[in-house]
Amino acid sequence: MFSRITKKGSFELSTGVKSSYNYDYSLLSDEMSAAYCGALKVKLDKWQEQHDPFNVIIGTETEGVRIGYQLSKIMGLPFHIMPKTRLDFAQLETPRYPQGTHWLIVDDIVTTGSTILRAMDYLEIDGKTDRVTFACMIRRNPERLDYSAVRGDLVKNHLHVRDERFDFIDKNLVYLYSEPQ
Repeated sequence: MFSRITKKGSFELSTGVKSSYNYDYSLLSDEMSAAYCGALKVKLDKWQEQHDPFNVIIGTETEGVRIGYQLSKIMGLPFHIMPKTRLDFAQLETPRYPQGTHWLIVDDIVTTGSTILRAMDYLEIDGKTDRVTFACMIRRNPERLDYSAVRGDLVKNHLHVRDERFDFIDKNLVYLYSEPQ
């Protein structure tokens, strides 16, 4: 799955982490993305059968916006954009939702969960709550990445680059495809 968007080579992710492959979700046509969103929706529907229904969808910039918007249309839920920076977030008019709202935060690829944590921080969502679910197309395995360039680098160390996901992210993560161990 996702073989047409997998790129082999030498990549350095924005955090400085190195990989011999990367994904470029933007290469998918809108029709292909919609088809993948339909398949992800099936998994999200099963999730909601065991948990409370979602109230709102947040799409993380950039491809999470594309996926989240498509999911919001087929699920009939309100949708909001989560930009990468707090300054951009401050310029948006995201309404306040009451306590007890079940958030669905969407990204294209989850590696460590940094984007998800940033979204939760901007929205002031408690990370220990069961009222937040995460969804992605691809769940990367952090063990398949090279963190050696980040460790010991004073410039990169301050970014707090994690090499594992927090348990609560994996417990609340619904994904279409997960990389093997």
